[in-house]
Formats: sequence, C-alpha cells, structure tokens
Amino acid sequence: MALYQFKSIISNNIGDSATDVYTVPAAKKSIIIGCSIANITKGNLPAEVKLVKADATEIHLALSTKIKGGTTTDFLAGKKLVMEAGDKINITGKVANGLDCVLSVLEDVD
Repeated sequence: MALYQFKSIISNNIGDSATDVYTVPAAKKSIIIGCSIANITKGNLPAEVKLVKADATEIHLALSTKIKGGTTTDFLAGKKLVMEAGDKINITGKVANGLDCVLSVLEDVD
C-alpha cells in the first residue's frame, strides 16, 4: 500500500537555461498541487513552465507568462497535475538567476 507523502520541492536562481525542478521517481505517480514561481528581480520576467513526459514529449503549461518584479505567481492555482514515473517539471526564465520556484507535491499516489 502506498504511503502518500506531501513534499515541498524548491529550486532557486532559475535562469535562462532549462531547469528540471522535479522528476517523478521510478515506479511512482505524483500529483502537483502547487507551482509558485517568484521573480526575484526588479523587472518583469517571462517564465516558461513545461511538463516533460518520460518519452520526452513536451507540453507547455505556461509560455512566456510575465511575472512582475518582486512578485509570485501560482501557475496551478486551483488545478492539479497528475504525473507518472519519469515525468518532469521544467522551468526556464529570461535572465540568469531571476526566478525561484516552490512545487507542492503529493508523491507515491495510486
């Protein structure tokens, strides 16, 4: 029987190269229940958020969504995202070290 685990996954200083923030462990499923991204600069920055499936298929959850300087946006507000083993959440910013991210994850679900 699965033991559901709530996890808080953090990634800071996300920049202009793709960053894998979370990967579902082998033989597990996860539900992403929150994806908060903070713009830690003073200017507006776009954020790109992708679900990368285990077979390398990429699905954009957000493409060039602007986050105002010094603010946080929840990209899954009121929604949930079911992920399977090997799936990843990938985030890219526009400038070096411009974004921080917190994912709220329910891991090892059936």
